Amino acid sequence: MKRFYLLFVFTLTITSNSSGQNKIKPSKSKTATTQLDKLIGTWRLIEFSDLDSATSKWIYRYGKNPKGYFTYTKSGIVNLNISAETPLKISEDSAQNYNINLLNWVDHFALGYFGTYTVDFNKSVVTHHVKGGSLPWYIDTDQPRQFVLKGDTLIIGDSKTWKRVLVKTD
Repeated sequence: MKRFYLLFVFTLTITSNSSGQNKIKPSKSKTATTQLDKLIGTWRLIEFSDLDSATSKWIYRYGKNPKGYFTYTKSGIVNLNISAETPLKISEDSAQNYNINLLNWVDHFALGYFGTYTVDFNKSVVTHHVKGGSLPWYIDTDQPRQFVLKGDTLIIGDSKTWKRVLVKTD
């Protein structure tokens, strides 16, 4: 007896509303490469810096070689994880007795959050719609981020007071 399987394939189409904001929605037609296709993928963090307004020097809260990835999927999911170049070394046993200051932890050791995203290419802004993560004050908020795409490099921030530099890995 022969068996036949029916395969349904859906592609993604990008639509723009009057404000220029692109939204991702399922469609039956395939689209050509778009600006969004350049953003979609996994990006490795190579710089996380903020300008100290008092000294006019760049501060590297996670070190000069931070670890982490930002991922933007075709279906509109964002996931980002950041870790210091030198993580805190504690055992699982000692972690039960270790007290941390959450703000100090996320500012110097690690943070992560996830949710959905939308992009306004006219304004060069990607907005992370945060659903969960290690920053409780971000949950259920929108986090707009200026960005610039230069080939395989993504710069998030204004590059004058803060910047997150990433290179495409996938």
